[in-house]
Amino acid sequence: MAKKYEKAIKDKRLEAGKLMTEKQIGRCNEAIHTATVAAGASGAIPISFADAIPISVAQVTMVIALGKIFDQEITSAAAKGAIAAAASTFVGRNLIKLIPIAGWIVSAVVAAGVTEAIGWTIAVDMAKNYRKEYERRINAADAAEAWAEAEAYKRDSDFDDEADDFSY
Repeated sequence: MAKKYEKAIKDKRLEAGKLMTEKQIGRCNEAIHTATVAAGASGAIPISFADAIPISVAQVTMVIALGKIFDQEITSAAAKGAIAAAASTFVGRNLIKLIPIAGWIVSAVVAAGVTEAIGWTIAVDMAKNYRKEYERRINAADAAEAWAEAEAYKRDSDFDDEADDFSY
């Protein structure tokens, strides 16, 4: 399972490199890695189910921070929905905690891996939306400029609305 998360993270980071500026990548790294460390530390808590709230808080905070990077307002309800996929590891991580030390380590690694995979997946999706919105604004600005130029041309040149008669 760890290989699956590693591949997903690697693929999303490569995609992020194509979509984001260096500054955005840096800010994403900061938000995602902070949440990953917090989730990993929380996942290591040896008491079953005691990590649910701290991991959720770290992930929701991460999603909200990513939203700020890409100028997208994210409510905590939307952030919770975005990390619902992480819930699938919840029961397994807590059952493995019944094995002292090794189980706690596995739980921490899975919590961290899932958090990072979720973070990069959401960051890439937000970067795509950010880019689409940017392109939409540029196209709208270009269209408005073209319209203004056409209107100015009509106004400034003795433009006659009547068609010229070319018949002989």
